Amino acid sequence: MGFIYSRAEEVIVVLSSAARPVLQQMSTSDHIDRVHLDLLEQEEWVTRAWTYQEAVNSQNLYITCEESHGAIVQGSHFLNCLGYTLSRLDSGSGLASDKRQRYPRLDAFEDLIADYMIAGYQERSALQVMSNMDRRTQGRREDHFYAMIGAISTTRASSCGILDPCEAFMSLCERKGDYSFIYSAAKRDARTPKRWRPAPGDLPSILPWHCFGAGQPGHEELGSFYLDAMLHLGKAAIDEDGGSFVERWLASSKIRAVGSAESLEESAYVALRAMGFTGSPECVSTSHGFFFPWERLSKDREITILVATAVRWTCGAPGLARCDGNEEIYTPGVFFGRVDNGAAVSVKASGSRE
Repeated sequence: MGFIYSRAEEVIVVLSSAARPVLQQMSTSDHIDRVHLDLLEQEEWVTRAWTYQEAVNSQNLYITCEESHGAIVQGSHFLNCLGYTLSRLDSGSGLASDKRQRYPRLDAFEDLIADYMIAGYQERSALQVMSNMDRRTQGRREDHFYAMIGAISTTRASSCGILDPCEAFMSLCERKGDYSFIYSAAKRDARTPKRWRPAPGDLPSILPWHCFGAGQPGHEELGSFYLDAMLHLGKAAIDEDGGSFVERWLASSKIRAVGSAESLEESAYVALRAMGFTGSPECVSTSHGFFFPWERLSKDREITILVATAVRWTCGAPGLARCDGNEEIYTPGVFFGRVDNGAAVSVKASGSRE
């Protein structure tokens, strides 16, 4: 369906009749009244799984409604009006987290707006799609993955020869050379060669927040698999540059109130919680910043932090904690700190030899 939407001359979305006053105001304005946000928050189309690929893949999108009486607006204008109104909400309390709590559906839709504006069909990363789809609804579990497949590829899930839709999505990402699906809050694959890879099942993003970048590159060489463009960090006290980055981001962010936590590490975690992170507060300190794992890490193992540089958030990047021992264990997490692209290297995912 994603391919069909991308090739269609026009894609017309029909909202409920309750949306008619919203569309009528949009037809003569560059914003909408805040009261209309409550109407759009209740619109099923805003959060359904299929909405994502329908909107981001379309070349010419139009929005109308039942009993429209001529109320129809171009998709780009609809998205701009909504995005402008949502952005103005931040100037009230000063906290974007308040907006997310009041309008969780529209908050997800705002990220869709960014995807629609900056990424062409098949150009968005797997993590970008996962992060938006986490806040969407579907009638069947498989619809979640079919919608994600439609947003990144022209390939049908049925053509992969794989019954599990999650596995089909990950396999298609691998064919494209984008391994950013590994940054999921999912259990890792128990098979020895692929302990860095999520096990098929659910595939929630490690952080349901808008990200940017082409994705996570990787390659195979002599029977081994390598993650490319990775920042390799060890345990260390955060240095001046790393600390300054975290402090500046917290001070300029509208995620949380400044000064509501004691230490820099605690402040970073409070901000991540407001952004939707539900992982462990027990972080690993590095010279560049703090790594918050999805699950608590064993203190009996040597830990290396691998941070992505090709897919990012403004506060940092996704990453993996590699715990060495008899069997290496990979734990996904969020790195909050300074990402140094110049220090990026290819890292062998140990145990990838067949």
